[in-house]
Amino acid sequence: MHIYDTIIIGAGPAGLTAGIYTTRRTLKTLIIGAEIGGQMAKTFVIENYPGLKSIDGFALANQMLEQVKELGAEFINDTTVKISKENNLFSVQTAANKNYTAKTIIITSGLKKRKLGLEGEEKFDGHGLSYCINCDGPLFKNKNVAVVGGGNSGAEAVEFLAKICPTVYWLEITDTLRADPILIERLKKIPAVNILTNTQIMALQGNEKLTAIKIKTNNQENNLEVEGVFVEIGYLAETTWLKDFINLDPLGQVIIDELNHTNVPGVFAAGDVSNSKYKQVIVAAGTGAIAALEAYEYIQKNS
Repeated sequence: MHIYDTIIIGAGPAGLTAGIYTTRRTLKTLIIGAEIGGQMAKTFVIENYPGLKSIDGFALANQMLEQVKELGAEFINDTTVKISKENNLFSVQTAANKNYTAKTIIITSGLKKRKLGLEGEEKFDGHGLSYCINCDGPLFKNKNVAVVGGGNSGAEAVEFLAKICPTVYWLEITDTLRADPILIERLKKIPAVNILTNTQIMALQGNEKLTAIKIKTNNQENNLEVEGVFVEIGYLAETTWLKDFINLDPLGQVIIDELNHTNVPGVFAAGDVSNSKYKQVIVAAGTGAIAALEAYEYIQKNS
């Protein structure tokens, strides 16, 4: 039976960084991930990663993957569906019905985009409704669009679209935009950007393609003629498969201590899937490094 020193579940910045650190400590490492780079790879531009003034998220993800492979980590494109422990070893089962064994586990499976929960959402997905500005943004050149979500990801989407679209509506359900003040001030100066707070999408309209949305602003309903809507309202932890194995918080995030330990000895977690407060690429990378170092120490103490 082939036994890895560590199996890393997830190939986002936390998982790839963890892989860099485990391989540099000469641990036999397997990374299992369905999406290289996770949400980082869908970020149009990253401007707050130390040493890189500006870089495309997809490019950064691929640089990380290339680095970790050169260091000797194995990578499998698959989804993990179950973890079990027996005789101080962990068994990992994937959606492809493959099984792998390791001495330690590092969970870095990230988060998934949250949806609007509206009738017709599946119908318009890919036909005017998008959850990936990096993937679909360029397709809406010269079209009126809307961005839902007042955080940094929403601001980044608005900034990109304002360069190619005549009108961009920026919708936030609360009365306050949550993006960094420097981003908000920059966007307020762009004529194409229309900011609508206290605004909720009530309905998606159109036949085969999205042509308009019904919104409610301060209890007044109105229709906006848009051909594209980009959803940037946060993320969900898809961790139901873990609920009988480790402790999760009410949001489904993996509960960790200050050194990224879970309640199961030998299992660590890092990045956005954990209950850490800040969800940023650099934070995910840092916690991935910590989890890797702790996994190494665990193996040294239990060998």
